[in-house]
Amino acid sequence: MPVDIRDHPDAPDLETLGDITLEPVSADEIRQRLDDGDTLLEDQLRERDDIDAYVELNRRTQGGEYGDIGTALYRLVQLFGTPQLPGYEAGSDISERSDETFKYLFRVSADSEELPDEWLVTVHDWHVDLGVCLAGWESDGAAPAEMDTAVGLVSLALVTNVVTEPVQCEFKDIWY
Repeated sequence: MPVDIRDHPDAPDLETLGDITLEPVSADEIRQRLDDGDTLLEDQLRERDDIDAYVELNRRTQGGEYGDIGTALYRLVQLFGTPQLPGYEAGSDISERSDETFKYLFRVSADSEELPDEWLVTVHDWHVDLGVCLAGWESDGAAPAEMDTAVGLVSLALVTNVVTEPVQCEFKDIWY
């Protein structure tokens, strides 16, 4: 039975996550690849049988607040700006979408013998919750579905830490 990634026995600890870098892929790089006919492949971690973990947003935090997908998006925007994938930019027409209303593409870099040097992750809303996918460009020969379970667990733990840790709000100088 899947568990919150923070309770998963094989999830990396915060010290390990501190050695991993998560940065947004530039909108220009994404547009260039898509204009060249490349395809972004994704593998939804919630749907993989070998990843028995998920991101629990509604877990009570130390401050007594509950998180939700809106809070997760707020934190992502505060840290990285608005989503950079075409069609998900702020103000874009979302009438054709049935499930996802935002999506970020991140490059993850690790200096570890157990993990690849670099991989891609998408973060988006998924059925009014948070979705995390391993990703890759088709032209690079990427096969996100074949990435190791450890990469999936690290990705989930890293994204969970990013979207559940409060950031200082610029309005009224409060943490949110």
